[in-house]
Amino acid sequence: MHRAICARSKNSPSALQLAFRAGERRLETCVKRPQTRRWMRELGLRSPSVKVGGIVYFGRLLDKIRQHAKGQLPSDYQANLGRGFDSSCTKFLRIDYNRLIDRVKEGGSDEEILQWCFANGYRPSDDEVYVWNEFMRKRGWNDELSEILKRRKKEAGMAGRSEIQTMFTFIDADEGRLLVGNQKLQPTPD
Repeated sequence: MHRAICARSKNSPSALQLAFRAGERRLETCVKRPQTRRWMRELGLRSPSVKVGGIVYFGRLLDKIRQHAKGQLPSDYQANLGRGFDSSCTKFLRIDYNRLIDRVKEGGSDEEILQWCFANGYRPSDDEVYVWNEFMRKRGWNDELSEILKRRKKEAGMAGRSEIQTMFTFIDADEGRLLVGNQKLQPTPD
């Protein structure tokens, strides 16, 4: 789902770039494959924590489908399309992933697509949405994904980042939405 951050080494000193702007430390990350090398924030993928219709991850799922349809989703992300959190989200809404792809390709706002999911799948109650959000937000923290999170942090050169305790915070850090303590730092525009 995510690629390891290009590590700064004696062999490739410019692979990992550190920038200091406005007194905030920012870590610019890059994809390891040269053909997809670009700043992570330019991918156009929302944080998994962003809600659409009150539901976390759904907006990111739509972003991935849209980017893939345009041929702009890096290959590192393509292997897990429809799997992992994508699958969890479509199962929660009881909608077939391939039908969702077709619907997204037809166009429409995020909210319109979510309403389509409710009409063709399942409309969860407010309580179910709350439980879903809290469950997803904590994935990787003392559960069966903990070892995967630990491995991914190590591969990405973030093993020492104690503030990254969940898969959502890992994704945010991996894509350049850094965390310092409990404060999220959004990258500043160039």
